[in-house]
Amino acid sequence: MKRAKRLATWLLVLVIAMSLLSGCGSKQSKPEEPSDKASSGEQADKEGQVSEKAASKLRVAVVFPGSIKDMGWNQSGYEALMEAKDRFGVEVSYQESVGKAEVKDVLRNYAADGYDLVIGHDLYFTDPVLEVAQEFPDVMFGISGGTKGADNVVSMTATNWENTYLAGTLAGLMTKSNTIGILTATDSPIALRMVQGFKNGASAQNPNVKIIHAYVGSWDDVVKGKELVRSMVQQGADIIYTQAGQVNVGAIEACKEAGVYAIGAIRDMWDVAPDTVISSAMSPPGALITNMIKQLTEGTLKGGTYVLGVKDGAEDLAPYHNFEDKIPEEVKKKVAEVRQALIDGKIEPPKLENK
Repeated sequence: MKRAKRLATWLLVLVIAMSLLSGCGSKQSKPEEPSDKASSGEQADKEGQVSEKAASKLRVAVVFPGSIKDMGWNQSGYEALMEAKDRFGVEVSYQESVGKAEVKDVLRNYAADGYDLVIGHDLYFTDPVLEVAQEFPDVMFGISGGTKGADNVVSMTATNWENTYLAGTLAGLMTKSNTIGILTATDSPIALRMVQGFKNGASAQNPNVKIIHAYVGSWDDVVKGKELVRSMVQQGADIIYTQAGQVNVGAIEACKEAGVYAIGAIRDMWDVAPDTVISSAMSPPGALITNMIKQLTEGTLKGGTYVLGVKDGAEDLAPYHNFEDKIPEEVKKKVAEVRQALIDGKIEPPKLENK
């Protein structure tokens, strides 16, 4: 009996000891669980950092009044926006063919969605942009071609005459008939400023030059544009400067058919008719968008109104391309001198003539 009791006692002690050892073993395995949780936490932190980095990517939206394939104002702005996406690493969005009736809603939607810069790509978007900007004081707005700014609204516009002054200089020196034609889409103050800049440039080099100005009344009536060009040619014009949006292509075609020179506008239009277009009065609106986005990424973008010209890269005369060897050296030299004078601020802006 005693031996049985001793055996039972030892068995009980052994069971208790094994239980204690088993319990200690479970507690030792648990630190791996906190280790797993710590890894998950670190992963969450990393994901959070990635999210913050993605969230910090600047976002820019542009509202276009017309088609981004208009070969002019809107297309230049669109191309600049796409280039800025790669150049500055910003996230971009746009909406084209937005009318006055809907522009405020489009601007509000972009601002409410957290975009850092919302640009209205049109002078006539000025009032809607200024109104919506008051509702979103923490969002920066921009107006391409605008002349009014605010604390959170930056308006950038071109001089709208330095490039045409250069084009007029070239035309005044190159005309053989002393008659030059100018075709514009409208007779708006901006168009008339361009025309006057051209006239001043031409007459400064050729006091005897005659300028014929006609406006289409449309940005896309190609047929009427061609008719007006033919009329100017019949009146003796041997160089036509065309600043009329989509009409430009038809106008240049009419110049080609008539055997006279053409000067394009907004962008380098040499590709339309390489043996007809001697140059272009470039004023790419995209330069305004590029400047805004560049300053945004640099942290220097401030509200206000800014006027950009040749010295800022916002306006210029296009290369001569096929006419590089056909334009006399003295003409190219004179144009270069005038360009430098514009950069140095030595040429007075045009004063508009009474219509």
